[in-house]
Amino acid sequence: MRAELFYIEGEHDEVPGIVRELAVDEKDARAKTEDLVKAGARVYRQEIAVDLPEAYSHLEMEAALCVWEYLCEITVATDKPNPVWHPYRIGVGSVELRHYSIDIGKWVLKVYDLLPEWFREIGAYDWEIIPAIVNTVTPGEAFPDPRKARNEILGSDWAKAEYLRQFEWNLSHHYGLDLEGAGLAKDDFFAIWFNPDFDPKDKADHYAEKYDLEKVG
Repeated sequence: MRAELFYIEGEHDEVPGIVRELAVDEKDARAKTEDLVKAGARVYRQEIAVDLPEAYSHLEMEAALCVWEYLCEITVATDKPNPVWHPYRIGVGSVELRHYSIDIGKWVLKVYDLLPEWFREIGAYDWEIIPAIVNTVTPGEAFPDPRKARNEILGSDWAKAEYLRQFEWNLSHHYGLDLEGAGLAKDDFFAIWFNPDFDPKDKADHYAEKYDLEKVG
């Protein structure tokens, strides 16, 4: 099956970051483009033709395109190509890499389904969460077990820093305390209270309940 999709990118002079969208038809693409233009963004739009298996779902299509976009960013659309993926792309060619991105996308969804909600919400699906998952892949080798990849991602410095940030935010917002004020050293936090299977805000409430912290406001 050959799918015609639309890739839309919007960038604003005064707002940091880039908005990326995928649309499944012209009507959807036009609506998303108009929304970005109304917000004052400069918009780039490209139609993408992708050969897909008959049983390919919309989620798998979206994941494959996000993977392909990310691999292009780190191999050809950069002054410092990725030292692992760039040689691989040169070796197999762009066409083969595009097909490979379909398989990666299907595997990415398995990992994504295992990630806790708090982590899914810390960044954009297409240019932060999916790249984080793709970074656990070694090109040309068998995909890691999805749970192993999940644990690697949640144990990363990025995930730990975000977990701590959300924990501290909840302490500050609801109890008027920072980590030090709550009597918790950072090393002790990661040794005792860091558990990515639980929402960091719930963990903060648990800590407050255990040590009888009073809510403010």
